[in-house]
Formats: sequence, C-alpha cells, structure tokens
Amino acid sequence: MRRLFLSILTLSTLAVSSSAIAQSTRPNVLIFFIDDLGWADIGANGSTFHETPNIDALAKTGANFKNSYAANPVCSPTRAALMTGKAPQRVGITQWIPTGSKIALPLTEVTIGEAFQEAGYRTGYIGKWHLGKSDDVQPQFQGFGYTAAVNRAGQPASFFYPFGKRKGGSSVPDLGNYKKGDYLTDALTDLAIDFIDTKSEEPFFLCLSHYAVHTPIQAPEDLVKKYQTKKEKMYGGAKPKLLEDKYGTMSTARQEDPAYAAMMENLDTNIGRVMEHIESKGMLENTIVVFSSDNGGLAHRKQTGGPTSNAPLRSGKAWTYEGGIRIPTIMSWQGKISPVESNQEIITMDVYPTLLDLCGLPLKPEQHLDGVSLKKVLAGNSDKAVDGRFLAWTYPHIHGNGHKPSSAIQIDGWKLIKFSEGKPYELYKLSDDIGEKMDLSDQYPERVSEMDKKLEKWISETTPKSSK
Repeated sequence: MRRLFLSILTLSTLAVSSSAIAQSTRPNVLIFFIDDLGWADIGANGSTFHETPNIDALAKTGANFKNSYAANPVCSPTRAALMTGKAPQRVGITQWIPTGSKIALPLTEVTIGEAFQEAGYRTGYIGKWHLGKSDDVQPQFQGFGYTAAVNRAGQPASFFYPFGKRKGGSSVPDLGNYKKGDYLTDALTDLAIDFIDTKSEEPFFLCLSHYAVHTPIQAPEDLVKKYQTKKEKMYGGAKPKLLEDKYGTMSTARQEDPAYAAMMENLDTNIGRVMEHIESKGMLENTIVVFSSDNGGLAHRKQTGGPTSNAPLRSGKAWTYEGGIRIPTIMSWQGKISPVESNQEIITMDVYPTLLDLCGLPLKPEQHLDGVSLKKVLAGNSDKAVDGRFLAWTYPHIHGNGHKPSSAIQIDGWKLIKFSEGKPYELYKLSDDIGEKMDLSDQYPERVSEMDKKLEKWISETTPKSSK
C-alpha cells in the first residue's frame, strides 16, 4: 500500500480554541477544487468501491463537513460562487457556460484571488476555470498572478496527451513538454508542485482545479484493469443497477464503473503527491487546505444512469435533489483545526469569508454577501455559523440529463423542491430521509406554503432586475 501523505491523527469531537488559530501569521492556502465529484465518491463518506486513502487521511486531520453543499447543481455557477462569495444568480451565471457564450464572471467582482493578492499573497490558479471564454476574463485578470492549464471549455477533449483531439494540438494549454501516454491529472499536479516551490519564502494562495472526474471518463489502463477485477469480485456478472427517477429518467444505484474508479484513485494519488510535498517542505502546519467539488456526481441520465452513484443520496448532477448538490468538503490545518465530522450545513459561498477569517485578513461583507465565516465552527466555539440561516438553490434550466427547471430551499432539516413541470412541490425531512424517498408535501401544506414564500423571496432578492 502506498504511503499516505501524513500520519492520521486520532479523531476528536472537539476543535481547538480560536486563540490557537489566531496565533499563526500568514498561512498558505491551498484549495483542491474537483470537477463533478460526488459526496459519496470518497471513502470518508462511505464509498467502498472507490479507493481514496489520501483524501480520507485529509478528512481525518481536519473538519469533514457531512452537510456541505454546492451553490448550484452544475459547474460554472458554483465556480462563480467560490470566486465571489455570492449566490451565482447575483453575478448572472445560473448555467454552465456553453461554447460561444459571452457570459462571464464580471471583472467588477472582487474575487477571492484578488482579496488574497491585495493582502500580499502569491496567487495561482491551475486547471478548469469555465467562467468565461474571452482572453480578458481569464483568471489572470481576476486576481491570480500565476495561471496554467486553463482551457476555454468545461472539460478536456482527452485526459491523455496531447489532451486534445487535434494532431499536435492541445485543448489544455501550457502542457507541451509532455509525451504520449502522459495523464492530465498528473500534469496539473506537477504544475502545482512547481508553483509551491517558486518563491517558497512568500505565502501562497493556490487553487488547483482538477478537470477530473468530469467526462470523458478515461484513466490509466493498469488502474482500469484493477477495478474491472474488483467489480467482478464484488458483483460478478450482474448488469449495472439502475433506478427510475423523475420524468422517467434513470439514476445509477451503485458505484461499479472501473474507469471512473480508476480516475478516482489517480486523483487521490495526486492529492497525496501535493500533500506529501508540502509536508517535505515543512509547510504542513502553516497551510490551510480546502478540498471540495463544484456539484454532485454524474449519476443521472435520461436512460443509462451515470458513471458514479451518489447513494444513499438521490439523483445526481444538474438536479436539486441531494445527489446533485451535496458535495464533499474538507477543511484542514494541522495543529489548528482538530479532526471532526461536522454536521454544520455549509455552502460554497462560505469558503471566501472563512479563509479570510482564518488568515486574519479583513472580511469583505459587501462582496461575499451570501457566505458566512466558519471560523467559530472550526474553533469549536459554535455549532452554527449563524442562527436562523437557510440554504437555497435555483437552477432555472433544462439539462440534457432530463432535468427541468427547479429551485429548492432547506430550513432546519426540511427541504422543499419546486419544479416547473409535473407535481410542483416535493417536501422532505432530510434528518429522517436523506434519500428523499418520502414526499411529505401533501401532509404539510402550510409548511410548503411558508417555505415556498421564503424561496421566492430569496430568488427575487438575489436575482438582478436585468436578469428577471
């Protein structure tokens, strides 16, 4: 078994005091932002088919937020929320940005990159951006002094060199020094390690935004063979198990795709590579690490299901069911944040103010309007980031996997989903029904009405008039 990036600390139910967090000055910040990674894709959240020992070790050295949510069930809006601390509709991004679109993250926003750059950090962005196509809206114009391997699409044409469909060309730039057979996730990790080593005396803020585990589902052949054997041992020759879902669509019921599992193991190995390097440089105790995803796993398609399963959660990417919006999020800072599995409900927008707060930098409340700092939660001084908070989502689009426009709101363990077609409301008590199997909307009409009013008010207040 390969070595994990660091020794696993004994799990604790308490976090350290806020004074301990405040003692460190100018810590480094590293964000692993993974594409299409589902909540249940990692061993720390229950996967038995995927093997993710390095990610699991990271979860055991920090706060593993079991109730963590993406700002939106597709990528571009959630990425906008990470950068701005705002609900994505505030900045005009409610859908993944298609080829040819002029939609982009407005340059008027003060991104998290700009906030750290202003504070004297060496800032870097590597990998998927997907927040605009034109030259002037790329990450180097949004606060990131170093950028690399940023393509102009939502996925690579291939995960193998030359990382594109054209002969001699590449859909992912800055990677011309690789050769046939080289793998994209490995290459991005090489860039991250080089960035960390450059001017290592200065604090860094790095967002390593892997294209994995988005389609195309491609992985090194030896790993694919490993999981083909594992699948045979676990399930024999049984056909993939599918579940019928809303609008006659299908969801994958269990994790069993060898190529996807191989992508997961390779991703995990590369997380370990970066963490081992940070440890070898003596930076581990002065580096805050965030590991998260832009939406739920791709488990839901019209007829075939997807390459992963989010079970016990329902559905997947592009749906406002739990499988589409609940994501893994881990925050680790060795010696400052003690190991804990937290049930605090958090959302993508919280990352911005939390990192500012942990680093002792001034908050920007007029910028990160929809995020709250989790510092008190991480310090063990509070069970809640803020009293009376609710989470909400709007995805007013048709998606190719069968989704039709919907919005959702979650308050005190209750979740209301509002659909544009078919039965308009579904109500679930997540504390008793994490799989959203029992619709209680007919039993609690008053609760539905109350939650619907809050949802509509939130959408109205967070959607610019020009977008309505």
